[in-house]
Amino acid sequence: MSFPPPEAAAAESTRAPSWSAQRLLSSPHRLCFFWAGVQWAVSAGWWAAELLAGPRAGNSQHLVPLVAWHGLWFSLGAMPLFVAGFVFTAGPRWLHTTPIDTRQLCVGVGLFSAGWLLALPLTGVDARAVAAMLLAAAIGQSLLVERVLALLRTGRSGERVHVALITIAMAAMALTLLAAALALATGCVEWLQPLAQAGLWCGPVLVFVAASHRMLPFLGDGLWPALDRGWPHWPLWLLVSLVPVQAVCALLPNMAPLPPWLRFVGFGHLVVVCVASAGLTLRWVGHPAMRTPMLRMLFGAALWWLLALLLLTAAALPALSDESARRLGLAGLHALGMGYLGGTLLTMATRVSAAHQGIARAIDGVARLLYVVLQTAVLARLCALLWPQAASVWLPAAAVAWSFVTAFWLLRHGRWLGQPPRARSRSSQSPIIAAIEKR
Repeated sequence: MSFPPPEAAAAESTRAPSWSAQRLLSSPHRLCFFWAGVQWAVSAGWWAAELLAGPRAGNSQHLVPLVAWHGLWFSLGAMPLFVAGFVFTAGPRWLHTTPIDTRQLCVGVGLFSAGWLLALPLTGVDARAVAAMLLAAAIGQSLLVERVLALLRTGRSGERVHVALITIAMAAMALTLLAAALALATGCVEWLQPLAQAGLWCGPVLVFVAASHRMLPFLGDGLWPALDRGWPHWPLWLLVSLVPVQAVCALLPNMAPLPPWLRFVGFGHLVVVCVASAGLTLRWVGHPAMRTPMLRMLFGAALWWLLALLLLTAAALPALSDESARRLGLAGLHALGMGYLGGTLLTMATRVSAAHQGIARAIDGVARLLYVVLQTAVLARLCALLWPQAASVWLPAAAVAWSFVTAFWLLRHGRWLGQPPRARSRSSQSPIIAAIEKR
């Protein structure tokens, strides 16, 4: 019997393990994150290509409006699968129940992913065919909701609040997709944009507010201890109250003009939430925990939440002109979706996939670079809205930067998700990071 030379054995031991699709079935986050990353990269690449190609000629009533499709896909394309990956990974721990078998998610993830990805080439062919694909995505999302409900039924009652809110958000995303499919099938394409906006609030925003309150310090309790004692979890419920109000404000104008009193109520509500969010977030400025790269990145995302509320509050000023309100409102939505949701998602998805892969230093130079490029994309998108004279430069720049982040994340983390985990190495970390991981 002959043995390989020591040099060959050493090279074999350091070689990266091969990628396997079967590995995606080893845990829920691997399956969900991989297909979420595919959605994220494809949707971003498609939008960048559309903007660089210029306006499309020969619009037809049978085609899907690209701007509305962009809003719907960015709101409800990748996000539901990232959310599923998080909730099926952390949910059993929060509820003290048995982890779910990843194979039980395959049909839901497959239908959802196939529906969105097959809809893309059909957007320029027939809106009714796109409606059928969105219906498939809605069914896939509904199957994932059913699995979360199964977790809730077996979990402890005292730990259900945050998972219940996330479940409601996942159900709202399924209903939004169903409504969008109905709108396309019946030719009511003018409903796509308000549905995308309402779905963003009722889906991803509700999820991230609930998860941030459960896991992160920035939007959590502790600002006013007396209020904490009298109204437990008041920051959570105050921020969650934004969801139905903003969803109604997005959908109602398509049915009837907003009455003046409702605009005043919406403005006052935004002011209250904005002031509370400022107190909750800015108390962490200069905190020693901010020396940790991961917390700095999450804090930067939380600042986008605050800026988004400021822009939305300014847009709701009753005396503002319609065009100014429109631009400020869109700026607020993009600060919310790209800055807060995008920044938090990039940081947490990077951390989760790296930690489960056995990589101790998740926030390395590459992660910081992607985060900086993401911030650049958000700033460029806001410049395109608030400086319309230069929108032809800023808008494609934002799309290309966003596409770079999503494609690079998929190439790097998609490779990890299909490989076996490495031997874990222990490293010192912030006590707050350790607390987050225990949660």
